Amino acid sequence: GEGEGEGECVGLRIGLVLDLHYLQLAGSAFSLQTDWDPRELEAALEARTGGSVACRIACDSEPDADGKHGPGKARLHGRLAAAGYRLALSPSKAVSRTQGATDVDVACAMFEVAGAFSPSPCADVLALVAGDADFLPALRAVLQRPELRRAYVIAGAGAVSRRYRDAIAAEGRAALLPLDALLGQMAPRPRRGSGRT
Repeated sequence: GEGEGEGECVGLRIGLVLDLHYLQLAGSAFSLQTDWDPRELEAALEARTGGSVACRIACDSEPDADGKHGPGKARLHGRLAAAGYRLALSPSKAVSRTQGATDVDVACAMFEVAGAFSPSPCADVLALVAGDADFLPALRAVLQRPELRRAYVIAGAGAVSRRYRDAIAAEGRAALLPLDALLGQMAPRPRRGSGRT
């Protein structure tokens, strides 16, 4: 719902996992694509939930070697690294000739946040920015870990099927947060006198 997530995580550590391919597509609705500041996204998430981002993982494919799709992506990767994100980069589809390597990275990052690969989790709360229902099995698995107190799936309002929304709600400790509310405040604003509306 609209008030979902409001102040529910005061004093809790958030592990933020970004599916950058999804975020780039969703961000295009706000004219952002790769031109956004990760600190603004975190600030909006923290303001909404009351928690604080403690670990950061961004999953993406490597920029194309030919530079055709690489400059904006490379700049975004640089901003993420400067903001403390661990980048999990898989070979681009052009190199690997396969699809789904980034999805594997996202699922592994979810398990990392929940502490599956270490003695304790890096966060109390998982915040997953991805609109793909393929992550539901991984979400269910990480929510079985008692150390993980809450999970948020952050996705565009119109991009999530009713079946996926219902499955998230049925998890009890999981909720859907609207990506639109977090990204909307970062959308470029027309300058005065520019003639754009």
